[in-house]
Order: sequence, then structure tokens, then C-alpha cells
Amino acid sequence: MKRLPGGKKIILAALGLIIILALGYRLFLHRPSVPVIQVQQGEVQGRVKGPGTVQSKVPVAISPRITGVLEKLYADQGDRVTQGQLLAELDSLELRAREAATRAAKNRTQRELAKATADLGKSQANLALAQSNYRRDLEVFTPGYISQAAMDTTKAQLKVAESEVNALQATVTALQAAVKQAESETQAAQALHNYTRILAPMDGLITSRKAEVGTTLSPGAPIFQMVDLETVWVAAWIDAGQIAQLREGQKADIRLRSGRRFQGRVARITKEADTVTRELEVNVSFDKIPEPLVMGEEAEVTITTGRHKAPAVPLTAILDRQEQTGVLVVAQGRLDFRPVTLGLHDGKRVAVLEGLKEGEMVVARPGQLKPGARVKPVVRTPEDKGN
Repeated sequence: MKRLPGGKKIILAALGLIIILALGYRLFLHRPSVPVIQVQQGEVQGRVKGPGTVQSKVPVAISPRITGVLEKLYADQGDRVTQGQLLAELDSLELRAREAATRAAKNRTQRELAKATADLGKSQANLALAQSNYRRDLEVFTPGYISQAAMDTTKAQLKVAESEVNALQATVTALQAAVKQAESETQAAQALHNYTRILAPMDGLITSRKAEVGTTLSPGAPIFQMVDLETVWVAAWIDAGQIAQLREGQKADIRLRSGRRFQGRVARITKEADTVTRELEVNVSFDKIPEPLVMGEEAEVTITTGRHKAPAVPLTAILDRQEQTGVLVVAQGRLDFRPVTLGLHDGKRVAVLEGLKEGEMVVARPGQLKPGARVKPVVRTPEDKGN
């Protein structure tokens, strides 16, 4: 075997020693720099955010009850209207004629009833007279003061009077029924005629017009879409994991896609989450209705859920290990996993209710760092804490 020159042996030995020293430094002395946050007492204002759209609790489609041609329009989209206000009319020529015909038929039947009632009164008077004559003649017929022929004539007159009363009574009863039917037909014709007048069902805002003059409309076909301004809100979708922080009446900031900002409050929290997105609908009402109001406009809602005065750390410092929530704390140059109990967060910082003390150093972004590792903490300045 060929032996190496002495100089080469020395070089190789030096290289080996350097490698051993480097490994030793790496294993026992090297401490990587790790950005940390020095825990400070602070006040964290809880905020929950979510996207949404401007909607109304009471959207109403205004449509006719009968088939007809749209003849007149008295309102348009963007108009504020009051309950009972005339918004549109259908062609009513045929229905006006039908109403007039039914009213004329009712008047004619009422006149016939009045005449028949008068005739019945006369016949009843004749019957009363015939009954009186019959009783009088019967008293003198029994002792034989009048003949059988005279008595038969009196009895026949009584039967004729009774027949006339019965016939007229039947006529009056029939005419009374006819008058009721005519009144019902008149009311029905009047109602159909009234249906040609489209009225506002409530106070509100016309958000869209769906039909033009001359359009043939069927029942249910919308002419207008309107909303109740008292129930306009943003339907926001909030992560179901944050729903425990929400309460009706909490203040909220509403930022519309148009850049406008409004204040509002939580009006309603639905009780069923979407099984796919795991989000829950939360309705946030406006303190002041936007002008102009655009239904369906996208929005972002930020709900203020409360305040916690406690040690605070960045949300980026929080990690989960073995089903425990905690942070990595630098203690005596080594990383230590510290379980913590969290409070409210504002999207950047979170209040730590239990597990940390003021002044302790917490790793800002733990990433893949492991507990027990030796590190060199580098305290971040206040200007760096938002990064």
C-alpha cells in the first residue's frame, strides 16, 4: 500500500478535526435565533368577521290576482311607497261593464221584490177581510139565518184569498233569494274590478320593476319587487367555531363593497349551520339605512364581541400539540410548550386568560420548532409585532 506523504496526513487530520468541531458546535453549542414576543398586559377587543350580502327579512313580490293587461304604472324602482298607495292598474273595461251589468240586475230584482212585497201586503189584507167575513157568516149560518149558497160563496172567497197570499209569499221568498244572489254577484264583480288596482301592501322601497305597460300578466307574475325598510340587514356568514362569542344586540361595523361604512347591531342568529362550509348565518341590521340602497350588495361585517384585559400574544404564536392549545415559551435558552386558555381575539392578537405571565418570551411564529430545542431569543420591537 502506498503511504501518504506527511503533509497530506496533517491536512486530512485538520479537516477531520474541523468537521468534528463543527458537528459538536452544531449539536451542543449552536443556538438558532428565534423571534420572540415579550408578553405584555393589554386589552384585546374581540372581533368576529364574515362576508355577507344586503338582504331584507321581508322581501315582497307585488303581482296581480287576476289575468289582465298592464295599463298604467304609477311607481318605479327606487320609489318609497306607503301602504295602500296605488302602484299600477290593469285594463278594466270588461270588468267595469260586468260590474255595471250585475249592479243593474240587482237593482231590477230589488224593484221586483218591492212590488211583490207590496202585492203580498194587499193580498194579506184581503185574506184578513175574507177570514172576518167567513167567521161572521158562520155565526149566522148555524142558526139558519143565511142560505147554504151564501155560506159556500164566503168559503170560496176565503180559499181564493189564501191561495193568493201563498203564491205571493212564494214569489217574495224567491225574489229575496234572487236579490241575495245578485248582491253576491255584484260584490264579486266589484272585487274583480278592484283587483285591477295594484296597491302597496306595506310601507317600503320598490327595489325593481319587472313588467312594462302592455304586458299581459297572470296571477303571481311580479310587477314590482319591494322590501320593508325596517327589516333591511346584512346576512353574514360566520365560522361556526366563533358562534359562542356572538349575542343579539352586539355592535357591528358594516363595510359595503361600494366602500361605504355603516354601524349596525346583531339582529338575529340562525340556529342551523351549513354542513359543508361549517358557517352560520348571522343577520346584522343597519343603524341607518344606506342611501342609495342596493339589495344584494356584498358586504363585510365585523362584530364586536367584548373586551378582555389579560396578557396578549399574536395569533401566529398559537399552536396545537396533542389536542392541547398552547405556545412555545423560551425558558433558560430552551423551548418549552406551555398550554394556555385563550380568550377573545381581534384578528391579530389573542388574550391569554391562563398559562402565561407578563414578561415571558413567546415564540412569535413557532413553525416546525420543537419543545426542548436550544434557541437564542430575539425580542421583536413593537413595530415588528404586526408582521
